[in-house]
Amino acid sequence: MRRLLAHVWRAVAMALAALTLPAMAQYADLDRADWREDTVPPPPAYSTSKLIDIEMPRSSSVRMGIDPETISINHETGIVRYVVVARGPSAVNASYEGIRCATGEYRVYARQVQGNPWSPSGENDWKSMRGQTSIMVQHPFRLARDGICIGTGVRQTVADMVRELKSGNKTLYY
Repeated sequence: MRRLLAHVWRAVAMALAALTLPAMAQYADLDRADWREDTVPPPPAYSTSKLIDIEMPRSSSVRMGIDPETISINHETGIVRYVVVARGPSAVNASYEGIRCATGEYRVYARQVQGNPWSPSGENDWKSMRGQTSIMVQHPFRLARDGICIGTGVRQTVADMVRELKSGNKTLYY
C-alpha cells in the first residue's frame, strides 16, 4: 500500500511539473547576457483617483499607489511598465518605471514633480529590487510580490495583475 501511494504521489508531482514547465519556458531566455530592452514608450497619462495602494511601513508619511490604467506588458522583453504615484503631506509626485520579473530588477524612466512635465530620470541601469533599504525604492519589490510577477515570470494579462494587486495576496517572489 505504501509503495502504491508513493508511486501515485510521484506521478502527481511529475504531472504538475510538466504543466508548469511550458509556462516558465517562455521566460527562460529573458535573463540572457544578450537581452536587449525595447524602445521605451513615453510615460502614459495617469490619474490619482483610481490608485491601488502599495503597502508602506506604518511610520511612513508618504502613501504610494499604482495607476492600473498605466500598466503595460511586453512579453517579448519581459518588462512591465507602470506609473507609481507618491502622495505626501505637501506634494504629489509620479514615477514612470519598469520591472523585469525574470531578473528581479527595476528601472526608473522618468519622474514628474506635481504640476510639472515629465523629466527623464537619467538612470539607464536596471537595479535589483532586493535589499533596497530606502522606503522610497521598496515599492518595486512590493509590486512584483503583490501581483505583477508570478515567481520569476510575468502574469499573462494586465487584468490578472490588477486583480492580484487589489486582492492583497502576496506571491512567492525571490
